[in-house]
Amino acid sequence: MVHPSASATRPSPDGSRPQHGLTLVELAIVLALVAIFASLAGPSFRQLVARQRVHSVASAITESLWVARAEALKRNRDVGFVFVDAATDWSVPDPDGGATPLLTQTAQRSVSSATEGGAAVQFTFNAYGRLSSGTGWIELSDAGAGVYRCLTVATTGRATSTEGKCA
Repeated sequence: MVHPSASATRPSPDGSRPQHGLTLVELAIVLALVAIFASLAGPSFRQLVARQRVHSVASAITESLWVARAEALKRNRDVGFVFVDAATDWSVPDPDGGATPLLTQTAQRSVSSATEGGAAVQFTFNAYGRLSSGTGWIELSDAGAGVYRCLTVATTGRATSTEGKCA
């Protein structure tokens, strides 16, 4: 009885050695399929990366707002937060006037931002954690990918982040 793998090493009927591997046509077909799938996945991957960047900045701003609110509750006094632009660092300043801010976030130049009034937005939380002054919204975006996120702060002091443009 001949072993099944023995036929793989047996010479072909014309006496030549068996061929292994891909032909040039097979390789071209595989490369064409890979190129087609990559071109289909490219735009959605770009939007996925843009959405993650915008969401990351929104989370960082929300974290800053939470810190300001928590410090207002802890210190039993007003604590503010000022946001100018996503392209510049932002922080929660020490309400006691110290040189070291309570929290500093690094700028994210890959994300654009806009505010309701077109200028810096300031939110101040009172000793009860409620918003004592400041209104408006912060819109974060990667317009090239069509990704937008809107941040608002309710009078209760709760910061919310929703997908889409600010109204």
